[in-house]
Amino acid sequence: MLESEKIILRPFEEKDLEKWTSWFNDKDTTLYMNKRVFPNTLAQQKAHLKNSKVDKNNVQFAIVLKNEERSLIGSIGIHKIDWVHRTGDISILIGEKIGLGKGIGKEAIKILVNHAFLKMNLRKITAGMWSENIGSKKAFEANGFSLEGTRRKQFEANGKFYDSFEYGLLRDEWEERQNV
Repeated sequence: MLESEKIILRPFEEKDLEKWTSWFNDKDTTLYMNKRVFPNTLAQQKAHLKNSKVDKNNVQFAIVLKNEERSLIGSIGIHKIDWVHRTGDISILIGEKIGLGKGIGKEAIKILVNHAFLKMNLRKITAGMWSENIGSKKAFEANGFSLEGTRRKQFEANGKFYDSFEYGLLRDEWEERQNV
């Protein structure tokens, strides 16, 4: 379990499955995500949870508010971990509307980046997002991630094309920021 003043990152539990599944079926939540294309089922999410507990190349956490209810509001993980080259790719989703616009995504990324560099000994972390996902863009940039590339018109939705932004953070850059 990882935590800060406002949030806890903990492993997902069976009791979380229904809410977690619902996020991927919510058109507003998945507006700028590839997950919006196909419906998600409880069985699929249950299988994902089971696999994530044994997959050493993916680490998945529930984002929980440190309030009385310990409200589950999102998920964050490091995926595609390459232990040889010591890299991984962060994904984040704030699924509950009460968690939006409060800096929770930024804080969750900060906690996970610290864990990735200090405990997992990764040397680089990447993240990708649709160009219209301004909240993600701001949260990653606030944590020191730099835009490394743009894939033009990578995604199509509602008759429009969207670019894909590819971000990265090197451990030595992160360490320099810690000493500021």
